[in-house]
Amino acid sequence: MKLKRCCLIIVLSLLLGGCWDQKELNEIAVVMGVGIDKVEEGYKITAQVIKPPTKENGGGGGSELPTWSVTATGKTILGAIRSLNELSPRRLYWAHLQIIIFGDELARDGITPATTWFERDRDSRAGALIVVTPGTAEDLLNSKIELGDVPAKSMADLIEGREMRQISARKVKLRDLMTIISTPGIELSLDVIRPKEIRGKVETFEINGVAIFSKGKLQGYIYGPETTGTQIMDNKLNYTIIEGSCPENPDEFFAFQITGFQSTVKPKLEGETINVKVDVILEGNLLDQTCALDLLEPKHLKSVEKEVSEFIKRNVVNEFQIAKEMNSDIYGIGREVRRYYPEHWDKISNSSAYLDQVKFDFKVKSNVRRSGLIIDTTQEKSKEVND
Repeated sequence: MKLKRCCLIIVLSLLLGGCWDQKELNEIAVVMGVGIDKVEEGYKITAQVIKPPTKENGGGGGSELPTWSVTATGKTILGAIRSLNELSPRRLYWAHLQIIIFGDELARDGITPATTWFERDRDSRAGALIVVTPGTAEDLLNSKIELGDVPAKSMADLIEGREMRQISARKVKLRDLMTIISTPGIELSLDVIRPKEIRGKVETFEINGVAIFSKGKLQGYIYGPETTGTQIMDNKLNYTIIEGSCPENPDEFFAFQITGFQSTVKPKLEGETINVKVDVILEGNLLDQTCALDLLEPKHLKSVEKEVSEFIKRNVVNEFQIAKEMNSDIYGIGREVRRYYPEHWDKISNSSAYLDQVKFDFKVKSNVRRSGLIIDTTQEKSKEVND
């Protein structure tokens, strides 16, 4: 029994050894966002950290921002981070990183070298969002906004809540970027975020556009409804709002919200032509209209569903054409050809010329399920009274 007790004590003592790699909160600076810009020295890193509470502010209240941004440069990302640690009284801690922002100039020069450290560091967070800003990442991170005390967290929340906010966003994370960059036949596309001026000063951020890459380098931007094309092809179009013209009156409009969306993409090789079959099934609700019509009537409903289908087809083709001019296969058509026709991919993979051989074949089935909380709109009732 004594021997058993001694063995048990030894085993338990090993389990109670404590955290060998513990990080005390009063010794670290939690990084919420990081911006990376290109400079002559190499890289400029801007880290936005959470300020620790003090006795004076008690951890809340007051007009002082709860964040501190620190900037340093280096020939490599790690070299710049080492310089950051020389400036910060606390060691920078990256496990809670929310967002990584690339400035326009760096993105055009190539983002792949700038991601290596984030891939390798054990404290880095693979779930951090990746975005591009048309200006400098430093200026974006240092923007003060009206709603939200931590700019990096506000930007991340804006993208993470894309479905709730009914906005178009790619929502690419570090783990996704690593997969896309290392996969043949698909090019990277990232969300574009910028400061938004209201009443003459920056008050918030906006997601506006898609950044198009080729071989890891930014080629340009796409703006407008065409940016939904990547979401359609990636099966991620839920809760998007589609606006279309009312039947019988092109100057009146309706708003349709997608509540269920499913798309499948498969290439079919016909000679040298890559025929991309896109099958889409979606359903949603009519939530707004400016026309005095019962859009749920069969004759009108057919027109509404046709408008929704045309929206899908038009934006996929338009975004593809714009990206093709930048020699970028953002839909991953080459990846699908490589999957289904590996021998043909071996012949065409040396350049993006195969994009000229791509044709789309759409099959869209849309269903309008509901019209919100009412059946007859106020416009319809008003028209009946006046008539």
